[in-house]
Amino acid sequence: MSDNENWRTHWMTYEEADTDRGIVQDVCNGIRMVAETGAGDPVETVALSIAGAEAAEALTQALTGEWALYTPGQITVTASAVFGQLEGVLANLHALTATLDRMEARRETAFTDAARDRLRHVAAAVDFACGFVPGVISDLEELPQLVELPADAHELLASVADLLGPDAEFRAFHEPNAYQEDDSGFGCGCEVLITHDGEVWNLHRGDSTWSMVRESEGKQQPDGSTTFSSWIDLNPTPTTSHPHHLAAEIRRALAAVT
Repeated sequence: MSDNENWRTHWMTYEEADTDRGIVQDVCNGIRMVAETGAGDPVETVALSIAGAEAAEALTQALTGEWALYTPGQITVTASAVFGQLEGVLANLHALTATLDRMEARRETAFTDAARDRLRHVAAAVDFACGFVPGVISDLEELPQLVELPADAHELLASVADLLGPDAEFRAFHEPNAYQEDDSGFGCGCEVLITHDGEVWNLHRGDSTWSMVRESEGKQQPDGSTTFSSWIDLNPTPTTSHPHHLAAEIRRALAAVT
């Protein structure tokens, strides 16, 4: 096994590349709110335990997706966080045992020996598994990244247009490298026009999401802008998504509307 004891830093220091979304903060805000004030009663304690269980189940479901992760680096961060949960499980098993002891001391329960023994046995098994964690992370750190993801929304749009072929037209509204993407969630303002079954669809970034609208539904407004009565929001939403992933979602969405 490796002596790499810095494996936790992958998830503890992770910074979101897609700053216009802040999805980590959004997902964790409720837990952080309780944790920062300190869970002071059983309602909050039970709520934290259920949130952890639901998060673990949701992650299992997410990882079954073909495009769940794009790079070895993302796998390493995710594995680091999963192993952080494993360490948390170990600490929580010990804490549950201590809680059971306190409850018995207050005479709120009795005959806890069998339950405490089982908790200790489970904790020992988890502790053994934790010993393999540094080596696993070290192996993941050594994996090469063989794909270069787009650096921003502009690069992703251009790549997707290439993948979609002659039915897609990339329309740039600025000179190369002549814009700076901010955190507004609207990318660089460029778009891709996609012709499908005689209809033209407009792929663009808006409100931190990749969306498509049917050009024929556009209505010109007095201020010169164009509004649409409906649109299709696509997964994935990051500005640095894998081009093949976004292209696959576009094809799926177009197939569903015909």
